[in-house]
Amino acid sequence: MTRREALALLGAGVALGVSRRPGRVFALDQPVTFPPSAIIRTLARDLAPESIIAPALFHEHLSIHYPIGTPTSFSDDVALIVEEVKLAKADGVGLIVDGGHPDMKRDLDALRRISTEADLPIVGSGGYYMQRSYPPEIAAKSADEIADTLVSEARAGRLGAFGEIGQDGGVLTTDETKVFQAVAKAQVKTGLPIFTHNAYTGTRPTQNPVPRDAALKQLDVLEAAGGKASSIAIGHVCCLDDPKAEIAIALARRGVFVGFDRVTIALVPDAQKATTIMAMVEAGYASHVLLSSDFYSGRSLKKNGGPGIAQTVTVFGPMLLKAGMSEAMLKSILVDNSRRFLAFVPKA
Repeated sequence: MTRREALALLGAGVALGVSRRPGRVFALDQPVTFPPSAIIRTLARDLAPESIIAPALFHEHLSIHYPIGTPTSFSDDVALIVEEVKLAKADGVGLIVDGGHPDMKRDLDALRRISTEADLPIVGSGGYYMQRSYPPEIAAKSADEIADTLVSEARAGRLGAFGEIGQDGGVLTTDETKVFQAVAKAQVKTGLPIFTHNAYTGTRPTQNPVPRDAALKQLDVLEAAGGKASSIAIGHVCCLDDPKAEIAIALARRGVFVGFDRVTIALVPDAQKATTIMAMVEAGYASHVLLSSDFYSGRSLKKNGGPGIAQTVTVFGPMLLKAGMSEAMLKSILVDNSRRFLAFVPKA
């Protein structure tokens, strides 16, 4: 039997709810259930997780100025983004998480307008990106003080997540460590999920090499400060040179979601990303996979000839099917895993 035939058989087994390894379950092994009071918080309203029945993209950017400090951005044309989000909805997307926050100059009012006019739920996020984008006051504040600010901003803005929370190089700086601690403390107080920007291979590798265990060290800091593993997604794991999924599986074993949230971006070939995901599937960790594209560039707009905001669904999804994943499993990853990650029980 070829590897392709084996993966196709694996996909068929998963579609029937078959688990290959005792104690490890695939996303389809049991019905997805949520606590009665769990919600997904969008900018417009709180939604029952069960109401999300189409793919949810957990890390995109609909309002952003990047690189940091850029005075203008394609996303300043809100009417354009409304039309692009409408096209994403037509391509099957049911919810989008915007991963920006104040240091990326994201505009919550613009996101609310996009959500209303495109008739698509949008989750707003809070936090701080990385060292080079921090406001000056971060250096003088304690982790607890930063956490209190994050909690206040989340409640005032109806934010539904903290993210993307990142690092600038291969090792967390003192301030970045403090921000990661603060975000975990804010999660304890709010229940909100967290997604990170892992210092993936390809970030100025000759100047500041990225250790393979950078993602695990992010998780160490978050958990030490009280972060809840089942509500954490370590991002950009797709961009590690990890074809056997060694880092990805090590993260999943600790209970977190593993973000393949730069699909269709060629830091690592998409074919290799698909191979890594299928290695996770074979190891029994399909229920820990999250997919998104980290959409942040006008080049990807359909107006400019790009694949559009729905590229995770329309471009990368078919690659996974070609690699042997069943349609049922792909749907479960795009829908069930995303809403499991985003759902939380609000805390007073």
